[in-house]
Amino acid sequence: MVAEVVSGMVHGIQGELITVQTDISDGLPVFSMIGHLSPETKEARERVRTALKNTGFHLPPRRISVNLSPAEMRKNGTCCDLAIAIGLFTAMGMLPPEASRGILFLGELALDGTLSPLAGVLPILKAASEAGYRRCVLPAKNKREASILPEMEVWGFHCLKDVFSYLSGNSGAVCEEEDDVDSIISEEEREIGLPSDRIPDLSEVRGQHMAKRAIEIAVAGFHNLFLDGPPGSGKSMLASCVPGLMPDMSREEMIETTMIYSVKGLLQSGVPYVKKRPYRAPSTSVTPVGLFGGGRTPKPGEASLAHHGVLFLDEFPEFKKEVVEMFRVPLEEHKITQIRNGRTMVFPADFIFIAAANPCPCGYYPDRRHCSCTWKQIAGYQGKVSGPILDRLDLFVRCDKLSYHALTGEKEGETSAEVKKRIQRVWEIQERRFCDSPVRFNGRMGQREVQKFCTLDEESRHFMEEAFDRFRLTGRSYHRMLKTSRTIADLEGEEKVHLRHLKEALLYRRMVPMSQVPR
Repeated sequence: MVAEVVSGMVHGIQGELITVQTDISDGLPVFSMIGHLSPETKEARERVRTALKNTGFHLPPRRISVNLSPAEMRKNGTCCDLAIAIGLFTAMGMLPPEASRGILFLGELALDGTLSPLAGVLPILKAASEAGYRRCVLPAKNKREASILPEMEVWGFHCLKDVFSYLSGNSGAVCEEEDDVDSIISEEEREIGLPSDRIPDLSEVRGQHMAKRAIEIAVAGFHNLFLDGPPGSGKSMLASCVPGLMPDMSREEMIETTMIYSVKGLLQSGVPYVKKRPYRAPSTSVTPVGLFGGGRTPKPGEASLAHHGVLFLDEFPEFKKEVVEMFRVPLEEHKITQIRNGRTMVFPADFIFIAAANPCPCGYYPDRRHCSCTWKQIAGYQGKVSGPILDRLDLFVRCDKLSYHALTGEKEGETSAEVKKRIQRVWEIQERRFCDSPVRFNGRMGQREVQKFCTLDEESRHFMEEAFDRFRLTGRSYHRMLKTSRTIADLEGEEKVHLRHLKEALLYRRMVPMSQVPR
């Protein structure tokens, strides 16, 4: 008799269901596993054999064959250990086939039979749910993470013996009860992916009024932002305030982000989900794989870990040229597509991109009292970031050096909570505007949405025509200006884009001086 048990694995950040087929027949004693297996999956044979022995079960001296289907897909990871053990119990007649029917089994077996926690449980359960499965058996330490999906009935166990007892109908088996989903979501947990235990408040940033305004616009419309200025002017602190300005995540956003962190194994002990918006700030030494994901067994990178949150790159010109140029596609499509072994994987990467840079190698240009860089050095440094990358950014703002009076004597400005209320209203406006569209924010509008929601009167069209020629705007930068002006109009509660909104949006295109703005 061939026993079939359903398990799963992670491919990229997508869950894949695996059918574990087990057969025990007459012949020379051998335990073979087939199905295009990775080394760690092949090692399940010894883990399962030893775990069974140490929990009081012994395999018969017969020919044992285990097939992981579908065969054309490479199997990796250790998620199928428990399913293999349950398949063996069924094939030996110790469990009826009905005991495991309709149940998803996930778990890595330790040599003593205990169930070790896994990474990437949530994507597998989501795939199983979409395939019609409603029950799952997994390690007790993964139970709270799995319970985020309300449609899944989750059973958590500590060891293989408890799973066997429970499937055998032993009511005394130790089974972790399922948590209530709403209570999990509402609990106060430690946040994941934040720059520190505490998010700086915008009121703590002295001066930099124009930069604060640009950040409010960027968050309100999900626009990309470039901060330029000398060292110590507050660029990094301004960027770290952004998560505190963003409205709370919806349940769908929490699940999507938690799936990414689950695959990377970054969910902290006792924290089954990502509740706060991520803030990722990789160093300049990050590799393309570390930033955009990939590898032999593809995993998401920092860009995907920032999904629904913020990706901040400080000292942007200091990143490797190949890393900087690879942002061309993610900043347009908001996803990262990779092909491995003939299969396509898509990593989500929809975030607010914030880049910060000094204007020259020493950082003090154009203050010639402190800057000693030559014109060649300055041009070479600023040229490290190509025009196509800069063209994909929406707002550019300079953070000037603070005076002593601004640093010590200025009263505190608006708090993050006050700014967040305005941003929340703009997000609600955009939700109503794009209710029948996959677009959610002004910064993500396509050409069709721009034409529909950014209509200009005669005076505004004349202004944009003059600005297009004078400042040599590209088609992309022209549309990004319109998107930014749409967000500025939303912040003022205006239904239409007016001339004053276009003028402010133009000021944020590579810092056009006020004297050069067409009248």
